[in-house]
Amino acid sequence: MQSEGSVTMRGKHEDHSPETPATGATRIPLDAAELRTDQIPASEPARQGSPATGDRGWAPLLEACLADFKEATEAGDTASIPALVKIVAELALIERGAIRPGSRRAQQALRVGRLSLARRLITRHLAKPALSPGMVAEILGVSVRYLHVLFEATGASFSQTVTAQRLNESRRLLCEKPPRPIADIALTCGFGSLATFYRIFNASEGLTPSGFRMKNSAEAPAAASPSGARVVIHLTAK
Repeated sequence: MQSEGSVTMRGKHEDHSPETPATGATRIPLDAAELRTDQIPASEPARQGSPATGDRGWAPLLEACLADFKEATEAGDTASIPALVKIVAELALIERGAIRPGSRRAQQALRVGRLSLARRLITRHLAKPALSPGMVAEILGVSVRYLHVLFEATGASFSQTVTAQRLNESRRLLCEKPPRPIADIALTCGFGSLATFYRIFNASEGLTPSGFRMKNSAEAPAAASPSGARVVIHLTAK
């Protein structure tokens, strides 16, 4: 799938006030394969950034949302793409110094960018039992309270998001062949102990990890195509 069109990026140091005149515009083509932001001219404050990103300015937030855009495009999630394009465009302007980070217009884009990066940090550090709001907040350069507010807006707390990711990964690993030791899966997913893994997994699935593995192993042959059956593969052009 390819998302076509363009986005107009206006003004140097533009805020959200309707009376603020635009001093210029840059049109950037939107393409699912390559959404370019490096062609936006940088203004003087472009690299001031924040404690969250160190010497790289706001680039990590932009990169996280670009990854979201790429994933949505590959999944054919057309409902999410327009909003992601808008956020990416505004983060690009913030990163290049064309929009002040403290402006009202910038705040929504920065919230989305921080949430996106926070989720990716969770994935990156999922195997660490010490993964905590404090750890992620420190990397982002925000307060723990602010981090909790970001996740509250999604309907799932930080802790619930971490647990959901760990369960998703554990389910995936339990279905792998050849089978891995369950204790190894528990530690790989950051549960800290086998007892903790069993307790949380059973509460979620109504099965022990070994029971889940046996159930899925039994269902796998039934889902395979029967001998002699005609298998039709639909190819979707992108």
